[in-house]
Amino acid sequence: MNSMIKLKFLNFQDDEMNSIRILINSAIPDPEVKGGLRWPMGKSYSGDYTIVGVWHNEFKSYKSPSLKLKVRNVDRFIFKTGTGEATIEINLKLRRLVSEIQERKIDTDSIYSGFKDNLKLIWDNFLSWES
Repeated sequence: MNSMIKLKFLNFQDDEMNSIRILINSAIPDPEVKGGLRWPMGKSYSGDYTIVGVWHNEFKSYKSPSLKLKVRNVDRFIFKTGTGEATIEINLKLRRLVSEIQERKIDTDSIYSGFKDNLKLIWDNFLSWES
């Protein structure tokens, strides 16, 4: 499992940065647990910092002149409540269709037709499969 941990250090003191580094370095990638990371017993806190949750994201983006599709698989786990969720999030931008609507170059029937064509493209290439 490839894990990437991103953290932006702002105006932390050296001891704060060290505490955060200890937390990051003690994380163990584990695809069997919610969130994809776990910490050994007693290692989920350091200094004033405690791990409160873990998010694991997989992100794919597809782009064409007419549309932009982003698909994100998210696995979240909040330690305090012991709850988690796994979701698939889809963001679709119909670039050409929106542009034509904004420029008032398209009528209602063409909007429907363009939307239908884009959905067919998405279904045929991303959503449908044969068992």
